[in-house]
Amino acid sequence: MSALRAPVAAPPGPRGRTPRAPAPEPVPRRTRRVLGLRGIAAGLAVAMTAAAALTVGGLSERSARETLTQQLEARLLLEARNLALSSSPALLGDYPELTLHPLVKRMTSGRPEMALAVVVDHRGVILGHPDGRQIGAAFVPPPGLQPAVARETVEEGESLLLNDELLVAKATVRHPGGRPIGTAWVGLRRAYVEQVVASSRRQQALVLVGLTALGMACAFVLMSQLLRPMSALRAGIERIGRGQLDSPIPVTDRTELGLLADAINQMSGRLRRAQVDMLERARLSHEVDLARGIQRALLPARPAEAGPYLIVGDQRAAAEVGGDYYDVLSLSGGNVAVAVADVSGKGLAGCLVMSMLSVLLRAMRNEHASPSALLCALDARLGETLRPGTFVTMFYGIVDPAQRRLTFASAGHNPLLVYRHATGTVERLGDHGVPLAAVRGGTIRSTLRDQTVSLGPGDVAVQFTDGFSEARDATGGEPVGVERMVEQLTRAGEGGATAVLGALRGGLKAWVGEDPPFDDETLLVIGSPAEGARAAVSGDAHESSDTALALAYLDAAERRGSRLELEARLDAMPAIRAWLARVPILRDLGGEDAELLRAALHEACANIAEHGYDEATGKRFDLWWLPPEAAHDAAGTAAARDGGAADAVRHGWFVIRDDGKPFRPESWQSIDLREPGARRRGRGIGLDIIHRVMHEVLYQPATARGNITLMRSSPGAGIPRGEGIDR
Repeated sequence: MSALRAPVAAPPGPRGRTPRAPAPEPVPRRTRRVLGLRGIAAGLAVAMTAAAALTVGGLSERSARETLTQQLEARLLLEARNLALSSSPALLGDYPELTLHPLVKRMTSGRPEMALAVVVDHRGVILGHPDGRQIGAAFVPPPGLQPAVARETVEEGESLLLNDELLVAKATVRHPGGRPIGTAWVGLRRAYVEQVVASSRRQQALVLVGLTALGMACAFVLMSQLLRPMSALRAGIERIGRGQLDSPIPVTDRTELGLLADAINQMSGRLRRAQVDMLERARLSHEVDLARGIQRALLPARPAEAGPYLIVGDQRAAAEVGGDYYDVLSLSGGNVAVAVADVSGKGLAGCLVMSMLSVLLRAMRNEHASPSALLCALDARLGETLRPGTFVTMFYGIVDPAQRRLTFASAGHNPLLVYRHATGTVERLGDHGVPLAAVRGGTIRSTLRDQTVSLGPGDVAVQFTDGFSEARDATGGEPVGVERMVEQLTRAGEGGATAVLGALRGGLKAWVGEDPPFDDETLLVIGSPAEGARAAVSGDAHESSDTALALAYLDAAERRGSRLELEARLDAMPAIRAWLARVPILRDLGGEDAELLRAALHEACANIAEHGYDEATGKRFDLWWLPPEAAHDAAGTAAARDGGAADAVRHGWFVIRDDGKPFRPESWQSIDLREPGARRRGRGIGLDIIHRVMHEVLYQPATARGNITLMRSSPGAGIPRGEGIDR
């Protein structure tokens, strides 16, 4: 097979050397204006240094201004206080002006900033003034004086005033006995205060500018030197981008940039090696794609019909190609051959053996009427080809539609599972023949025998590979096992071949999760359309629509619903009350409505625990509340899936999913709760309570996801109390 041959080596070059991979064509370089990282980093460092210096300088200048102003106010208050103390003896004398005039004149002499120094008596008459002509006149305070916020402690009788031009301190002159006898006024020009502050600001500014300039220069030089290798790094990366992988970056810096240059040089070397590997992988990937296409072509493209039987199959490979095989082939005389095989090993090796087996089976199928004879012939041919240690387990059967029977033989393969519609049970059939090519020399003939099984109306036969039955859960622990497959087949058997295939595949997915398969997984199902199986093939519109709706609501509940997991025990049912109190929409129901709703849910879940699971230890099932908006979306999804139109859903739904024994709703008959005997019996009225409390009840048994119960409720619209429920 050309699709699976080994990759062809490139022709040798001169002197037997293999030519190197052609260098990629240079990519046209688009020139664009860029900003140098060195300049950006240096500029940012300078800007941050300047910002820090200006911020610190501004805060320092503000603090100095406040400090100077506080000192000037303190000095002014102190001078007013001293003047008041010095004026007290003079005001008590006969000629106070002779003492006070020289005193205030000395205070203002040589001090141009001192705008005011006056002492007045208790009547407001000036008794001390630098200008002797003002003595004896009435004192008029400077206009516009307002109380100032004093930063210093002001004693009783003292105040600090200001206007646009002056800062004035006033102190009361007191008699030795404590009573006020005059006032001392001292004032500074505010221009002087501003002048002192401005002088201090200029000195700080000179120091700040010098330090800022020095810091900016140091930051610029330091950042420029640290980032000097960036130019070489950029040039080297551009060369690598153009495909020039043979030119290392010449950076020997001892910082992280030097380590980055070393890492880029190592990456360049790995890229050179990867170019050669990439060509080889691309060629191998192309070969694998061809092999995958051939393998798919060897498997059945669609379900097959053999008289009253429908034959469906499914395969999921663990790798790009697999070693599992199943086929459905027409035989002479109207019979149909079915085969399921599992080659030891996976991947391309298994695919090659599987392809060989398919060719041999198609060539020999009409040469042997006995399944065991055909398997012996395949064993002989494979034993000539396969290496020791490679073997194939295989199930081969012949379906006789006219006689409604299946004759088969098994070479070390899994047992055949047969669901019996009449009894609702599953049989396991098979023998212990050795696998094909496992033991050479014809030993297999003594281990094989033909078996015949009749397939009655509604019966379903299932064959599979160990990749399906041995698939483990998401933790890698417990496998699915044949027992769980039997349980799923029992629940879904009445739906026919298609329903069984979907149930087994869905159960496997629920068990293992979304992880890829560890081994190839293959299923083959043969079903009879009698007793509902034909409806599964052709489609009962009403049943299909209800099933699609139930599955859609279950999917929506798992994603958007409020969930309660219940143990399959009657003493676990009280958990429903606490759960209802936590569900946002339901917790606002009135007391009577809430009790009726709880009673209906209790009856539904108790029936599942008691009759579906027989209160088995360790069994659990799920209850969800699906809000109206989520139910509306799910109904639309079900309508799109089913091809029909769904009514707008304006109500929420309770969704229950369980794996217990299916309940047959057609066996239920309503009870007249007005009859006294019905209430005295106590039991047997649970379904009547459910149907009277809920707006609508739908039950879908044995779906691909288990038994699904849907109960519609409308919080806020009241509970529909039927006869016998009203209190």
